[in-house]
Amino acid sequence: MTFKSSLFLAFRWLFPFCKDKNDKNSPNQARKSVFAAIFCVALSLIPLVVVLVVANGLISGMTSKIIELSSFHIQAVQYKAAANYQANIEGLAKLKENVEKIGGVTDCYIERSGVALAAGKKERGGVTVRGVENSFLRDNFEKPGGICNAGDTVDLKNAAGAGKKLQSTKAKPLFMVEEGEAFFADQNQAIVGNVLAQKIGVKVGDTLRLITIKTLPNGTSVPKIATFTVCGIVSCGYQELDALWVFVPLEKGFEFLSSNVSRIILGVKTADAFSPDLYRIADDIQRISGKNYGAYTWQELDYARFANFRTSKLMLMLVMCLIVLVACVNISSALIMLGIERRKEIAILKSLGARPKGIKRSFVFTGFFCGVGGVVLGLPLGVFCALFTNQIISAIEKLVNAWGYLVYIIKSFFDSSLIFVPVQLLDPAYYLETIPISFNIKELFGIAFLTILLSVLVSLLPAYKAAKEKPLDTLRKL
Repeated sequence: MTFKSSLFLAFRWLFPFCKDKNDKNSPNQARKSVFAAIFCVALSLIPLVVVLVVANGLISGMTSKIIELSSFHIQAVQYKAAANYQANIEGLAKLKENVEKIGGVTDCYIERSGVALAAGKKERGGVTVRGVENSFLRDNFEKPGGICNAGDTVDLKNAAGAGKKLQSTKAKPLFMVEEGEAFFADQNQAIVGNVLAQKIGVKVGDTLRLITIKTLPNGTSVPKIATFTVCGIVSCGYQELDALWVFVPLEKGFEFLSSNVSRIILGVKTADAFSPDLYRIADDIQRISGKNYGAYTWQELDYARFANFRTSKLMLMLVMCLIVLVACVNISSALIMLGIERRKEIAILKSLGARPKGIKRSFVFTGFFCGVGGVVLGLPLGVFCALFTNQIISAIEKLVNAWGYLVYIIKSFFDSSLIFVPVQLLDPAYYLETIPISFNIKELFGIAFLTILLSVLVSLLPAYKAAKEKPLDTLRKL
């Protein structure tokens, strides 16, 4: 049999040109099993694509929040702070001017961050206090009443530049203002993450006390307390970060935070955080900053976290691929049935001179067509479901909670101490509030290729069995 003959035979087994009304096997059960196997492969691809898109969206969303707002693309870390914090800020400002001249650098921010204990009306909790510049607020926050689009102006009043209008250059804010304003009117104001604000019980206008440790010259550690007025409550959409951050004016951060509980950094942003050129920029920053600084990329600063993201995604994809493999096994079973029902045709073809190799090819082509059919049917359905992931999750949560609330009402007649707790499929405390939809075309093509490859591999066993059939033994039984 030629290549074309094998291809024609495989296509004819799946789509016969005519049906014999007197033939009880027309349409035959094997062909029904083959189409059922195609449908199973298509169904298995839907959760695989959805999981891939959700994992990519969550990882890219959380990674972007961390890179843009926490670790920055590159950090120039100061190893030893100067005794006079004003002189320290001036030295960092000069370094900032030099770093901004490096090719590829788009933004620089001076920051002093450290740990403290925040006390509100309800309770206390550990926080990360970040003394930031006005430019950080200008570039990353949404102004009250709308988004900071290019050309907008935001009034950032503080001791360093009271009453000046600063032009925004960012088109998309990374923070959303939930309440109040995202700028400091004086040095004793603070901006709090919304999750932290709910936890310790503070609102705009309330007093927030921050407690940290100060080491005296004789080595004795004593508490250091500072009082701030909450001027804004913000959210970055990632509750793990919103539960930690308290923003204070840069000078107040230098004054309040001690060297033993804080660090001083120059946060650098580039045109592309994933560019190979990032390491060249880091080397240039290290060269011009001197021995008192160390330049580190975001991959080095948060290696463990991002490795955990990658491992979690790989484990999810492995489980989903096993589901696809199980679905592809149905193709093997269907082809075995096809070989049994087409034993007569195979025997006649062999008696006319068809070689076992050609019969094998026909079954392999049939498995290939099954894989292609599953991909053509399942991949678009998976993409469609992935596009509406947030709506689907919300609908499932509503249905589950409605059923759970009904059960709660029935049980509450017998036990009044029961409390209804709504179900959250993706708890915002650990994930993003809204899942970004992120498609990777290469990965989708990889899924299609893997599905077709598995379909071809599982068809090898039925092809080998069909090729071993002896035509004389088959024809004697007719």
